[in-house]
Amino acid sequence: MSNHTQKENQYVETLKGKEKHSLDAQKKASRSKKKKPAKPAGFKEFEALAKEIVEANGGSYYEWLHMQHQEIILNFNVHNQKQITEVAKQS
Repeated sequence: MSNHTQKENQYVETLKGKEKHSLDAQKKASRSKKKKPAKPAGFKEFEALAKEIVEANGGSYYEWLHMQHQEIILNFNVHNQKQITEVAKQS
């Protein structure tokens, strides 16, 4: 292989590396632009109080929170049962 061909190959590899780096940087930038929902003012204080109350009554805060999540999902599913049934039939 000639010296000129080797230089061309190195140049192409360098360009490929720069393109990949540029694409990775663009992906990271687009991901970082997504905003997380802000927690309401006083959220941590109320969370800590709720945790203390549940645990003072002999319960597990995380078990209680899990049950709250399940209730939301179950209520949502019952409310949208017709749509869920239609989607399940299509699958």
